[in-house]
Amino acid sequence: MKIITIQRQLKRIIFLIILIFCLEENYAQSNLTENKLNQWFLSTGNWQEDPQIYVKEIGNGTEPVIMLHGGWGAEHSGLTNAIKGLENEYRFIFYEQRGSLRSPFPDSLITFKQHINDLELLRQELKLNKMIILGHSMGAVLASAYASKYPQHIKKLVLISPAHLKEPFPEEDKDIQHQQYLANKKFQNRIDITQELQKYNLDKKRSSLNSKEETIKSRINFGKLMLYDISKWTELSNGKALYKGKVYDLTARTYPKDGWNYYAEFKKQKYPISIIIGDHDWLDFGNNLYKKWNKEVPRIKMTSIKNAGHMPWIDQSTELIKQLRIHLK
Repeated sequence: MKIITIQRQLKRIIFLIILIFCLEENYAQSNLTENKLNQWFLSTGNWQEDPQIYVKEIGNGTEPVIMLHGGWGAEHSGLTNAIKGLENEYRFIFYEQRGSLRSPFPDSLITFKQHINDLELLRQELKLNKMIILGHSMGAVLASAYASKYPQHIKKLVLISPAHLKEPFPEEDKDIQHQQYLANKKFQNRIDITQELQKYNLDKKRSSLNSKEETIKSRINFGKLMLYDISKWTELSNGKALYKGKVYDLTARTYPKDGWNYYAEFKKQKYPISIIIGDHDWLDFGNNLYKKWNKEVPRIKMTSIKNAGHMPWIDQSTELIKQLRIHLK
C-alpha cells in the first residue's frame, strides 16, 4: 500500500510540474505575442515604397502618452527606463524619429518640418483628438514645435531636461549661460571621473585600447556630461552604431530661419505644461535659466530634481517616477 501511495504522489508531483511548465510556456508565448503586437511601423505614405517609422507601445493603462526621445538621431530604448513603474497606469507610445536607428530615411527626407509632420501622422493613426506628450531634451523642442503648430491637439506637455526652448539664445541671458558653462566645466573635472577611469586602468594615456576598453572609456566620458553620479555610467547604452549623428546636422540645417521662442507660443494657449529638470543638467546647470524663462508663463509647473543630470531616470529614478505621477495627472 505504501508503494502505491508513493507512486500516486509521484504522479501528482509530475503532473503539477508539467502543468506549471505548460502554464509558464503559454505565459511566455503570450508575452512574446503581445510584445510583437506592440511593435509596429507607421506608414509615411505608400506602404510598399515609402520609409516607415518604428513604433513601440509599453503599458496597460488607458491613458496614452506620446514619448519623444532626444537626439536628433538618437534611439528610443534608453528613455523606456524613465517610465518603469508606471506601466499599469498609462500606455506609453514610443517612436523613433525619422533617420534614427530603427527608422532609416534618405537624407533628403530628414527635416525639422518633417519631424513635426511625423508626430501629426502618428496622432492621426492612433485616432487621438488631444495628446499628452512627454519629450526629453530635443524631444522637448519637438513637442513644443508640434504644440505651436497644432495647439488644438495638445492635452498636456511634460518636458524632461528640455533643450533650449529659445533659439537663437537671447542676448540678455548670455551671462547666465556663461556662468553655467564655467560651473559645469568645473563639475566635469570632478575627482569621481578620474577615480572611475582608474578602476579600469583608463586614467593614463596608452598607445592602444581594445574595443571593450574604448567602449567603457567613451561611456564614462559621455556620463561625465550627462550624469550627476558617474558610477552609474554602466546604465548608459550609447554607442556610435546606435546614434546617427548626421540626422542632427540634417535637421539643424532646416530649422526655421528666425529660430523659435516657444514661450511666446505657450503664452497664447491654456494647456498645462510641466518641466522636470535635474539641478546638474549641463543644458541648464543650476536651473537659473528655466527659472527665469518660466516666469513668462506662470502656469508652467517646474520641478528641479536634486543631484540629477540630463538623464534623471538614471541618477534619481525613484524621484523621477514620483514627479511623473504628479505631472502626468
